[in-house]
Amino acid sequence: MAGSGIWRVGLAGMGCVLLSAGGALAQSAPAPDSPPAVQAAQPPAPAKPTDKAKAATPAKPAPKTHTVETITVTGAAAPQVETSIDKKTYTLGQDLQATTGSIADALRNVPAVEVDLQGNLSLRGDQNVTILVDGKPSPAFEGNGRADALQQLPADQIARVEVITNPSAALNPEGTGGVINLITKPSHGGGLTGSAYSTVASAGLKRAGLNLGYNTKTLSVTASFAGNYQRNKNHVTNERDGLDPTSGQFLKNFDDSIGRNLTRGPNGRVNLTWTPEDKDQFTGAISYNSLLIHGHPDDKYTDDGIGGIPVLIEDRSGRRRFLETDNSIAAGWKHTFGEGHELTVDAVYNDGLARDHTLNTVFPTLPATPIPLELIRDDDSRHHEELRVVYTQKLAGGSLTTGYELRREDNDANYSDAMGPTQTGLVLQPNLANHYLYEQLVNSFYATYQRSFGDLSVQAGLRAEDVRFTLDQLTSGERDGQHYDRAYPTLHLNYKLDDDRKLTASYSVRVQRPLPVFLDPLVYVEGPQDVQVGNPDLKVKEVQIYEVGYEQHAGNQSYQANFYYRNANHDFAQILTDLGGGVFQTTIGNFGISRAAGADFNANGKLTSTLRYSLSLSPYVNWTDTSNLAIDLGHHQVGGVSGRANLNWQVRPDDMVQLNAIESGRRLATQGETEPTFTLNMGWRHT
Repeated sequence: MAGSGIWRVGLAGMGCVLLSAGGALAQSAPAPDSPPAVQAAQPPAPAKPTDKAKAATPAKPAPKTHTVETITVTGAAAPQVETSIDKKTYTLGQDLQATTGSIADALRNVPAVEVDLQGNLSLRGDQNVTILVDGKPSPAFEGNGRADALQQLPADQIARVEVITNPSAALNPEGTGGVINLITKPSHGGGLTGSAYSTVASAGLKRAGLNLGYNTKTLSVTASFAGNYQRNKNHVTNERDGLDPTSGQFLKNFDDSIGRNLTRGPNGRVNLTWTPEDKDQFTGAISYNSLLIHGHPDDKYTDDGIGGIPVLIEDRSGRRRFLETDNSIAAGWKHTFGEGHELTVDAVYNDGLARDHTLNTVFPTLPATPIPLELIRDDDSRHHEELRVVYTQKLAGGSLTTGYELRREDNDANYSDAMGPTQTGLVLQPNLANHYLYEQLVNSFYATYQRSFGDLSVQAGLRAEDVRFTLDQLTSGERDGQHYDRAYPTLHLNYKLDDDRKLTASYSVRVQRPLPVFLDPLVYVEGPQDVQVGNPDLKVKEVQIYEVGYEQHAGNQSYQANFYYRNANHDFAQILTDLGGGVFQTTIGNFGISRAAGADFNANGKLTSTLRYSLSLSPYVNWTDTSNLAIDLGHHQVGGVSGRANLNWQVRPDDMVQLNAIESGRRLATQGETEPTFTLNMGWRHT
């Protein structure tokens, strides 16, 4: 993959109207985030953070206590940061991308988080990241359209981002890269409130949204509705060499691809919190997201023979319609017995339906054949049910949290391919069909215990899981499955040097379970030059993560240094094999070992009364060992540096200019490397 970069200038128009119960008209500016509270308007389960963003000066610590749990940096460049024993929380209040851009735009400004130009998200180079919304799984971020959803959904609905690179046992161990928890904005004030915004930018981007809130003494309701419209174009050239066993020559094949897409879709979310009395609280949430893509892909394929003479020249022009609809409903109850003594029950149901249909017109130049049509249908439906019970109580001077989780997932994937000279003459190709059902059931028990010993705070945890899955290949009749038990320990330490400095250390074991498509043993056709074969015997990737960190705060300046080491067993590898005739097959295997080490250096604060900055630098090195694979490339190592710089200039009270630069370093792949990318964003906001 060649190195790439993007320069973007955004100009946004924003309007906001706030309505109170008395009908008064408020100022035309987005409502600021309110300070955090112990009981937020929409509190999640105990294992999750509060739902209100930090905007005021942090509260003074209680006298005669040495507990080190949270340090908040205020007055610094956006995003503001709050740290606790097992996570970092970034407030998006000052970031222009969080006001006018997508979630992907806002996440690009968060340290350690990378989002490439296609919307693929990673933490410290690992794309296996669990994305939660208010501590719960979201169907929009579970399917194949996750990258598109990140680029479509508006960041205006998000108040804060929790980055958890080394989660505790209270969180699902899936996600070797870590967990990103998106905290939605709570309602503000009393009675009825509302705000609206609109954005117009380059590439035909149009985005508009409406946020509503209603508060009484016992009831809090928030609602967000938004729509998105965008045109985009991408150009990708893929060149590969395959060894011809007869001649001993490497034969080239090319795919010159141009894609033109129109993307649009509405989304909405409603959150409700009802507190009939101090000891009981009921919560509910409903969300809907629709993503529609009309695409016009055009691919030019060329396969060279001996001596570089083309043996195949083919042009495919397509009409694509991709539609994904995601729905989610969640309900919860929390009962408070006393201070630090709570019982919480949560239930979540998600479903997602994706329909990806492409009609290709094939124009073969060499060899000359009749012009056929090809209709590809790649359909997928997903269901996710989850029940969680959490019990927290004080014990021996600390806090003990125990929990049980039951999670069930099922997928129905159906691929079909029809060919013919006309649309009415299309005939299904049985040899290309691929239809399978996948079901997974996970039972989990966990416990965490947190206590302070003077200036040292300790949190220890253990999670035990029973996992079983089945994969029914309906096309071939094959049935596969696995059943295994695992235990995952975690440890977090926090040592207070003084009021402005602290040391942290943590350890956890994280896993990445194979995707259903990685387990599918039948050939899956990805294009005329690419096929994939899964492996139902894939082992679970397991990663041990070690981290140490240092933080210092001096006035309006904040400095952080975090160092990590990751040791992975049974890492996944996608192996590319030349089948001849210009066709390459991707198979899935497990690495022997892969390792990663690196650091995150962050600084933010005020340069002048009107100029704020945020800087981060992340050097890293990755190693892989493929000695147990058929391709055996031996040991491979690559190092690089990623970083970002953000400047906010408050020109006048009503005008702010923002400059943001992001460099993503090269990364290691099984059979090569990905090249660096550079992004520059400039924005101006007038209120």
